[in-house]
Amino acid sequence: MAFAVLYLPLIQDFRASRAEVATVQSAVLLLGGFGGPAIGYALDRLGPRRLFQGGALLAALGLLLASRAGSLPGLLLTYGILTGLGLSALGSQPNMVVAALWYPGARGRAIAAADLGTGFGAFLFIPLAQAVVARYGWRTTLALWAGLLVAILIPANAFQRVPPSVPERKTAPAPGGREAGRLLLDHHWTLTRAARTSGFWWLVAVRFFSAMAFPLMNVHMLAFAVGAGVSPAAAATALGTVSLVSLAGRLLTGWLADRLGRAPTLTLTYTSAAVGIGNLGLLVWTGWPGWLVGYVLFYGLAQGSSGIVTAARTADIFAGASFGTIYGWIVLATGPGEAIGAWAGGAIFDLTGSYLWAFGFVVVALLAGTAAIWQVRQPARRST
Repeated sequence: MAFAVLYLPLIQDFRASRAEVATVQSAVLLLGGFGGPAIGYALDRLGPRRLFQGGALLAALGLLLASRAGSLPGLLLTYGILTGLGLSALGSQPNMVVAALWYPGARGRAIAAADLGTGFGAFLFIPLAQAVVARYGWRTTLALWAGLLVAILIPANAFQRVPPSVPERKTAPAPGGREAGRLLLDHHWTLTRAARTSGFWWLVAVRFFSAMAFPLMNVHMLAFAVGAGVSPAAAATALGTVSLVSLAGRLLTGWLADRLGRAPTLTLTYTSAAVGIGNLGLLVWTGWPGWLVGYVLFYGLAQGSSGIVTAARTADIFAGASFGTIYGWIVLATGPGEAIGAWAGGAIFDLTGSYLWAFGFVVVALLAGTAAIWQVRQPARRST
């Protein structure tokens, strides 16, 4: 998410369009999604410790090389591709798989708790990155990120693992549409069998549409706020505070997902995100900075909700020894969605001179993701 802090300085240094610079982040996001099947397979075979530590080393190498890039294609190769490959092993996907396998009876809450680091890390690092960029430049910022990746993630994952005996259970829907009902044993989910169900493909659709929406906002919100008259430091603080608010939002999402059900919860959180985006539109029309606070609150509550809900819903249906692989293929849709979203924000601005049309694009994507989650059904049980 802190790429938003680098966005305007990169445009200035490389004298490139917004769409061209956004392509660098699109490459990171694209690899994060396209790497999903390989990451899921590696997680099932290697375990989380070796996967996370290896990803941290690769991403750090990419960041160091990117800090010395002399052209936008060089930055695309080092930051976009090499760092993107490393970061794909460190994203929410494998962490959510580990959490879902450890706590099958409370998946929504467990996934939400594990994902708190995403919001808290962004809250800390976005303002820090803005301060470093303002004083030392974006190259020093990338080198600092590389050092922090190695210093934090290598020791933090020294003892990471999945349960010795993976619970191969799924949760059946309870009366009233709640998924947190009784547990049924199902030992036979494979990728091939999962791909034959409609629920698998509707979950792919949820990930795709959600991925177009949130990265667009996260990449371009700071540039939008600066264009609306907000100082870069205040805009970076607002973007970081979105992630702080998301800590409460993630916990609330996990709790609601286990209580109300997955689809009603995602509907509520996406509605909150749309309300927050509407506040940004009012910021342009009225010039009152208080609307930025509304965006931080309502959008922040929804940040991270799509990953929590879809991971929990996937585990409800497909939990088992191949869960990492199955979820990895569902996450495959995230990469193209995020790449399109990050690029589209810049391209729409270049075409129209305004981000408001891009924000409308985001709302449409949120509506499509909401419609898709309601189509996910529990497959009929097969006799064994």
